[in-house]
Amino acid sequence: MSLSLENVTLGYDGTVVASGLDFVVPEGEFTAVIGPNGCGKSTLLKALARVLRPSAGRVLLDGDDLRSLRPPAVARRVASLPQHPIAPESLRVRDLVARGRHPYHSLWRQWLPGDAAIVDAAMVATGITDLADRLLTDLSGGQRQRVWIAMVLAQQTNYVLLDEPTSFLDLAHQVELLHLCQDMRADGRTVLTVLHDINQAARYASHLVVLDRGTVVASGEPAEVLTTELLADVFGVDGVIGTDPESRTPMVTVRARVHPGGLVRP
Repeated sequence: MSLSLENVTLGYDGTVVASGLDFVVPEGEFTAVIGPNGCGKSTLLKALARVLRPSAGRVLLDGDDLRSLRPPAVARRVASLPQHPIAPESLRVRDLVARGRHPYHSLWRQWLPGDAAIVDAAMVATGITDLADRLLTDLSGGQRQRVWIAMVLAQQTNYVLLDEPTSFLDLAHQVELLHLCQDMRADGRTVLTVLHDINQAARYASHLVVLDRGTVVASGEPAEVLTTELLADVFGVDGVIGTDPESRTPMVTVRARVHPGGLVRP
């Protein structure tokens, strides 16, 4: 299995976000994409999810151009969750989670043996079983986010692409979600997610990708990627790389903000 970008140019309304970008999704890893605002993190995921079409280059899934494949065929292998998903207001929680099974259905078979059990398991994994009959409009932002994650789980794909999945979640549910990403990797799925919290990315992800101005500037295990030089060059901060006392993973402490002129201000 492989999912990659080959010499792609990406942008919006004539504004180029990335040019000549090559990227291979690390197979079998839980990868967190980090970088400053506007560096192209979400754009990268949109291209891999077949949402944004490159103006040049190709997106490849198992060697095939993603645009040459029928949407259901892609959806059986790649599941994606954007930052702001939209669903009909009248939809109930269980019905939305069940939509994760749609790529496997046809006009003649709208529900398959085993679908109900898969949907139930996805709701249990995300802690939303008690919300099954609630309308989406009655839920908080954090609850809705967990429902969307459950739908992605129910899709049962090899690749899972999550754009800022911890948005709207309180700290406890953020940690639950990140553990869930680790569990998906342990089950053999490849997970690629955009995260803003560097310390969460370093603690829970097995692989980091750092983007800056549409270019991959670093990639590898968190301990290899995170350096004081990278923090200054990419994020514009003077930081210290320590060790998380619990997980023994890298932990960033920011001491000051680095200004373009080279001055540091507390």
